[in-house]
Amino acid sequence: MILAVYRRSVILSLLAAPLGMLAERNFRRLPRLTSQEPSANLPSLSIIIPARDEAKNLHSLLPSLVSLDYPGEYEILLVDDHSTDTTPQVASSYGVQRLSLDQVLSQDWKGKPFACHQGALNTNGQWLLFTDADTVHTPSGILTAVEYALQNNLDGLSLFLEHEATSWLDSLALDTAFAGLFASWHASKFLLNGQFILIRREVYFDCGGFESVRSEVLEDVALGNLVKSRGFRFQIMNGGKVARVRMYPNYGNMFHGLSRLGSGILGWQGIWAGLTALYITSLVSPLLCIPGVLSGKLKWFWLPISWISASLSLLPWTRRSGNAKIALLAPLGALVILVSALFGLLYRLLGKGIPWKGRLV
Repeated sequence: MILAVYRRSVILSLLAAPLGMLAERNFRRLPRLTSQEPSANLPSLSIIIPARDEAKNLHSLLPSLVSLDYPGEYEILLVDDHSTDTTPQVASSYGVQRLSLDQVLSQDWKGKPFACHQGALNTNGQWLLFTDADTVHTPSGILTAVEYALQNNLDGLSLFLEHEATSWLDSLALDTAFAGLFASWHASKFLLNGQFILIRREVYFDCGGFESVRSEVLEDVALGNLVKSRGFRFQIMNGGKVARVRMYPNYGNMFHGLSRLGSGILGWQGIWAGLTALYITSLVSPLLCIPGVLSGKLKWFWLPISWISASLSLLPWTRRSGNAKIALLAPLGALVILVSALFGLLYRLLGKGIPWKGRLV
């Protein structure tokens, strides 16, 4: 019985490299957002930032927004969801309009979709851009996105941004998570990225916007499937040159975020989620080969072979994040993802929200 487990671990570990190649191919298929010919008349734009206790991040985000290269009319609205830090003062110091949410949420609303929807209701732009407080935008990035949407007759677009990590473990976990996501990437599942969602105002309200997905933990993914089901023209793109994001300031926030992502994304991927689960399992498998080798149940050479397969599968992702060497720790990154996802699934099965204070979810 134990020998069979070790042998299955070896077989699974050998799947890591081909699944990693599949993830890389799917990622490279994303069109990259590049500069467009300038439009004569740009639409008015409303930039909406949902925030709770984001004072530190706002010192990076807001300077990038108030100095945008956007020849058209634009406004910035920070939707403050019961912040207890200096978020209101930081917004005021940059001259940014702030909407304070004083309402007590009904049980069918999650905090972030409510904040985003209130932002849409209280702005006037012809286009809406929802962006997170932990992003930083290049001067011409938003202009490029709007011009691309106009020239390609899109109703909206969403970007995957460049990620900044606070530590090697943060970087390793994120690289593993995104490799797992793209291992099961399929056009039938339309996944928007809440860090950057650009949408025509009339399209947003026609489909019901975040109000229609108000109870979803992954509101951006739910909104993506909603607009797809309504037949609107959206595009998912690689926006690494447009903006960057630092998602998790510490390990606690990282674990919380990965719990939400890991437990939530599988439901939206449908049958394709099996590839994500198989990929993460294949990355973890070399860890199970260790006791097999130490106990003499496996030949010693299976350990380096399985470890190399896992490392090679993650190498393209760690190279992009600027720390290629951590690909050697791929099984550890997969273990973090696996534990986080199981934690999130447990709380969902118990009918509870994932417990964490301080971040808007």
